[in-house]
Amino acid sequence: MREIPDWVELLFSLTSLIFAVQLALIFLLSSRYSDPSTNVSPLSPSAKGFKTAAVVPVYGEDENVFERVIVKLTRLFDRVIVVGDGVSEPYRSIALAHGAEFYSVPRSGKRGALEYGVSLLRDEKYVALVDSDTEVPDETYWKSLAVLESGYDALTVRITYKGDNLTARAQDFLGYYNDVLNRAFARLGKVYVLNGQFSVYRAEKLREIIAGLSSRKLLGRLIVVGDDKELTSRAHRAGLRLAYLSSAEAVTYGASSLIIAIKQLLRWTRSGYLYLFLDLVSLNYRRGFLYYIAGVVSVLYPIFGALATALEMTYPHHHQMLINLNDPFLWLVREWTKELLAITGGLPNEPRLFVVFVHERFVNDSTLLLAGALKLVADLLTALATLGFVMQVLPKAREDPKGAVVSLGLLGIQGLLSIYSLITLYRVSSWLTRGQEPEKGIE
Repeated sequence: MREIPDWVELLFSLTSLIFAVQLALIFLLSSRYSDPSTNVSPLSPSAKGFKTAAVVPVYGEDENVFERVIVKLTRLFDRVIVVGDGVSEPYRSIALAHGAEFYSVPRSGKRGALEYGVSLLRDEKYVALVDSDTEVPDETYWKSLAVLESGYDALTVRITYKGDNLTARAQDFLGYYNDVLNRAFARLGKVYVLNGQFSVYRAEKLREIIAGLSSRKLLGRLIVVGDDKELTSRAHRAGLRLAYLSSAEAVTYGASSLIIAIKQLLRWTRSGYLYLFLDLVSLNYRRGFLYYIAGVVSVLYPIFGALATALEMTYPHHHQMLINLNDPFLWLVREWTKELLAITGGLPNEPRLFVVFVHERFVNDSTLLLAGALKLVADLLTALATLGFVMQVLPKAREDPKGAVVSLGLLGIQGLLSIYSLITLYRVSSWLTRGQEPEKGIE
């Protein structure tokens, strides 16, 4: 009877341990997160002795959604700069009607629109980059300014999704998973990403890091995806002091269909891998160790998950370790109980899920023994961290159980998209751009 080679089982055990350590780190760090806004005095309109601006790139947005966003922004910010990415009406009329400025540039993607909008800044102290479908509550605006006034150079907030359909609700639930990740990074003085939906910068710092954003190339082609990841990478490299506000939120509109959500996930997954590669190549150590651990896991997880499935289908295990990285918590607990009983001789001889429990009930192979020990530690860490995550998102799950279930489905889909992105990595130059070639000038 064929068996999985011992070295393969050891490799899977090591991978599982890396994954478990990452989960445990994220949970422990996020649980010790302290929101910067709790340590500063609230800022009020009467105490604001400086000017603010918002730069809003727009292309193909629903005009009613766009108008709601502009109405809110012009009420908060001293200056709102709308940049049409190759478009003009109806956005020009809406912007001007509500006191915003409007400029149109030839179609070049979001990067070009952002860079041009920032170039129009005058004496504003702080500037927000805001998506054309993202609403900014008053509380978020004032909290953000108060934190920046305390000495930070840039910050981002929690993103929530608006929409009654199940896909939008699932995306909103995924925001709670992202919040846990962002709080972990913030505990280390980092941010995972300065969200493209809404982030605020000191104007002088943003001018420095945004220069050349629209002309960045790789393999001879312009990069137009991942503008927020590019700015995040540059902000870390420049040594900016960054903050994440879990207590503040910006509200964006969720995907109207599952297909649109999947396309978004694919774009975000690809840009995530792209910038992990670029940060590694440029030795951007200021991103922090957690960023690279999470990045390595994001690469290994789908690969080893697919291999595990293939091995389970190929080999009728005489002894078998737990190589599936997606096991439910309760199933893990049940297997631990069986294995502990096997150690004490409380169970008869039978195939085990961990390699340490072979068909003879004794391990004579040191490789298998090491693999089993590592896997046991990995599963213990994974289960404890998973339980911690569950406790943190449980209140939201009780509010919207259907959205919670669908969000798990989206996570599964993202795993498949990760595999697809890695398989097509050799075609990276074809998905760096959406076929837009930037031009210079304004309308």
